Amino acid sequence: MASSLYQAFRVDGGPTQYPENRTPVTADVLEIGLVFAIAILAFSFLVILPGVRGIQRLFFAVMVSFSILVLATIMVSNFGMEWEKAEVHTKVQYKAFIAEEMDGTVGVKIGLRAVNITLKGFGKGALENEEINYNERFNYGQDGQGRIGFGPYASLTNREFRAAQYRGLPYPILWVAEYFTLDGEDIRWHRSYRLAGYYTLTMLWTAFPLWIITNILFCMFIRYGAYFMMLTGGVMLLGNLIFHFLRFGPVLSVPMGTATLVFHYGWCFWLNLAVGSITLLLGVVILFLDLRFPNVTSTFFSVGSDPDEYYTVKKSPTRGPDPTTVLSLQTISEDVAGTSQENSESTIIARPNSGRPTSGLAVFQKPRRKTMVDSGIPA
Repeated sequence: MASSLYQAFRVDGGPTQYPENRTPVTADVLEIGLVFAIAILAFSFLVILPGVRGIQRLFFAVMVSFSILVLATIMVSNFGMEWEKAEVHTKVQYKAFIAEEMDGTVGVKIGLRAVNITLKGFGKGALENEEINYNERFNYGQDGQGRIGFGPYASLTNREFRAAQYRGLPYPILWVAEYFTLDGEDIRWHRSYRLAGYYTLTMLWTAFPLWIITNILFCMFIRYGAYFMMLTGGVMLLGNLIFHFLRFGPVLSVPMGTATLVFHYGWCFWLNLAVGSITLLLGVVILFLDLRFPNVTSTFFSVGSDPDEYYTVKKSPTRGPDPTTVLSLQTISEDVAGTSQENSESTIIARPNSGRPTSGLAVFQKPRRKTMVDSGIPA
C-alpha cells in the first residue's frame, strides 16, 4: 500500500507531474510595476517634506509633485498599451468544429511595441462549461518588417500568429491578429503602427534625459532650466504628432460578428498630449517671469541669480566725468567687494540692495543686472 501511495501522479517512476494551470492575464505587470515605483518615489519625497520650513514647504511640494508627474507620464506612456483601443460586444463563432456562437466582448489595445487582444464571454450548449477569458499579446519586434510569410525570417508578429494558430486560440483573437500579419497594397497596418511606435518611442526616450537635466538646472540656473523644460514638452508633443501623422493607409476597422471594431485614441495618447502641453506652457511662463520678475522665480526655486547677469553701464555722448556717476560706480564696487568678503566667511549671504538671503550657490554667481546712465564717461 505504501508503494502504491508514493506512485500517485507519477509517470513511469518519474517525478510527480501536474497538469498545466493556465490562468488569464488580469493586469499588465509592467504598468503596475511602474506605478508602484513612481508611488514609492513620491512617498520618499513626502517623508522629507516636514523638514522644509515656511512657505518653501509649499514651493517644494509643488515642484516635486509636478516633476514626478512628468516623469511618470513619460514612462507610463512609453510602456503603456493604450495609444489606440477598440472594444465591441458581439456574437461570434468561438472555435473550429463548434457550431455554437459565443456571446462576449472583444477588445484590442495598440501600444508602441505590441498589440494586445482580449476575449471575454460565455457560451451555450457545448460551450456552457467553457471558461472564455483570453488575453494575448503580439509584439512588433526589433528586427524590422521581415519577409512575407510565417517562416523564421518573417516578422515577430507573423511568427507569434502562426504559434497562436498551432495552440488553437479562439477565432476572434486570430481574426484580429491576422490584420497585422498582411503587408501588401493598402493592407499595411503592421508596418504603419510599427514605424509610428518606433519613432514615438524615440521621442519619449529623448524626453526622459531632457527632463532629468531640467530638474538639475532648476537647482542651479533658472533660465536654462526653463529652456530645457520647454524642450522636454516640445519633444513629448512631437511624439504625439509622429504617432498621428506617421500612420498611413486606410483607417483600421475590424468586422467582428454583428459589430465592427472602430479604433480611437486611448489614455496614453491623451495623457502624453496633456502633460506635454502643460510642460511647454509652464516653461514659457517661467522664462517670462525670470526675465521680468527675477526675484519671484528666485524665491520660488530658492536659487540665486543666473551666471550671465551682470552690471550694465550705459554711455552718453557728453564728455567729462560726472561726480555723481563716479560716486555711484564706487558704491557698486564697494557692494561687490563687501559681498565677496561675506561669501568667504559664510554660506548664507544677502544680494546687493536686497534684504533676502540666498543659498550658497549665489557665492559663485554674479549679481543681478543693474543699469545706470553714465553721462560723464568719454565715448
